[in-house]
Amino acid sequence: MRKLFFILMMLTVQFCTAQVSLQPSIPVVGLLQKDQLWNILVVNSTNQEYNCRLELVLQDRMTSQEVLTASTGFFRVAPGANPININSLNPVQYNYISTNFNSRVQNLIPAGNYIACYNLTVRDGTSLANECTSFDSEPLSPPMLAFPADSSELNLSPAQFSWMPPTPDGMFSRLHYEILITEISSNQKPGEAVEQNIPLYSNGNLFSNLLNYPSSAIAFEKNKWYAWQVIARDDRNYAGKSETWTFKITQENKTESSTESQSYVLIKNNKEITEGIHHITGDTLRFKYYSFDKERDQTIQFLNTENEVVQEVRQKIIYGDNFFNFKASDVFKKERVYTILITDSKEDKHTALFSIQ
Repeated sequence: MRKLFFILMMLTVQFCTAQVSLQPSIPVVGLLQKDQLWNILVVNSTNQEYNCRLELVLQDRMTSQEVLTASTGFFRVAPGANPININSLNPVQYNYISTNFNSRVQNLIPAGNYIACYNLTVRDGTSLANECTSFDSEPLSPPMLAFPADSSELNLSPAQFSWMPPTPDGMFSRLHYEILITEISSNQKPGEAVEQNIPLYSNGNLFSNLLNYPSSAIAFEKNKWYAWQVIARDDRNYAGKSETWTFKITQENKTESSTESQSYVLIKNNKEITEGIHHITGDTLRFKYYSFDKERDQTIQFLNTENEVVQEVRQKIIYGDNFFNFKASDVFKKERVYTILITDSKEDKHTALFSIQ
């Protein structure tokens, strides 16, 4: 009798399992918030109402490693179609196996390739339905090249290459870049040059969106076109690549000191290690500043060694990288040390020391 009862119970469970299904509604590719993982349609084809909970295992599709697990509170599954979301499943308990997820802001899924597997169970742990779905989390925009401009014809070899990071910033925790610079052969498109030619220069370990072209690297030749591209990665995960831009040198390369005068002095937070005094040649003061504030108008101050303000400049500052080009006015005396000062919205001071040669 007990054996018959057990067989009937197993048949009932199998029948119910076949009659309840899960249909996750997750974008296949795109920017994804963690809450969107719980947009699911539960279809109950039986006449019975169930009190259920939902379990989730999220894996990296490339490595098969679990990065996150989660379980919901109990909720009612009535006969018919039951659309559920994060609001109907609270409280949701997360177990962050990957540190990338635990530090996320804006509730965003880090860039990567994933497979999400769901298991719908009743109170005694019996599984009613399970389903897996794959998706790719990608940023809204890939890295965007800034300098040198596309199709530019330069008088001097570029001392720096710069680009804007992919957005949104809160999607990444270990963002770094690879830059590829290659010569364009005759009758070759820029994209083909980057993909097919041996790079003139490459670096896959850049943690800043700025490259100071090394003096030890192969020099750019006059009247040759070059292509360059930047690829972004968050740890090992692909996070987008830029367009391919081109440039050409129209005159002979100048001396090293002339090339260095085109570089930008980095304005850093005072809490960071200082890099000494930057020596600037020419009549243009070039500075680079990364802002974490929203776009605003800001007063930039220049101080002498007595901390006296010798000049103030009103400047629009945007979120992210800012490149400033200031005319070196007569208030700046050669060989003397000055400080450029920017105070952010948190009253943190960002400075750089410089002198004009």
